[in-house]
Amino acid sequence: MAQQKYKINGVEIWQPDRDLGWDFETTYTEDSTRMQSGGGVFTEMFTVESFAYQASGVPVDEWTKISQMIVGRKFTLYAWNPHFGRWMNHRCYVGKGTLEIGTLEENYEKYSSISFNMVDILPLEMQS
Repeated sequence: MAQQKYKINGVEIWQPDRDLGWDFETTYTEDSTRMQSGGGVFTEMFTVESFAYQASGVPVDEWTKISQMIVGRKFTLYAWNPHFGRWMNHRCYVGKGTLEIGTLEENYEKYSSISFNMVDILPLEMQS
């Protein structure tokens, strides 16, 4: 089988340098707490996942293609999901990203680094 590629809205994007990071965070009810004895009482509400994109040496036109699909928009990310152990679509948004300008020399324009986190809109419990 051919190597899978990360995509946004069905469009193959500039691939991350090495890995697309994966994070998750579970939200608990306000009354969840740890007691002095060390034990805890926790009531889980939901778990949200996010994907951390980092790339270097990205041509200006490649970043423009990505940014026009993600900045201020919801989008579909096609990526490997470690929780489910397969490639799948994720409906995501980006709240913040950073980039560093590498060179703007004509015909060689590129960004030295780009990073942003794509947060899945649906909690893990609602995916399959």
